[in-house]
Amino acid sequence: MNADTEVVRLPAKDSALIDHFIKLGEFKNKGEFITYAVKKAINEVILRELEEKSNAAPQMSYKDVDKLLTEIKDIRKKIWEGYAYRVF
Repeated sequence: MNADTEVVRLPAKDSALIDHFIKLGEFKNKGEFITYAVKKAINEVILRELEEKSNAAPQMSYKDVDKLLTEIKDIRKKIWEGYAYRVF
């Protein structure tokens, strides 16, 4: 695994909280906690961006939603029929 090494400056209070989590067994070490925190922050930013994009997209009418659900149902039926034909 390729990894970059960075220096992170934390307030003493935050560092003490991380040490507390380590003592409780939540994390093995500070590096594991920081990796977890960074991944969580990245996921939150991605989710926020996706939410903004989905809110900006035009809303589907009930008729369009119903049509889409019908298409999904038909596709699932075809997939199942093909699977059942091969298995049985």
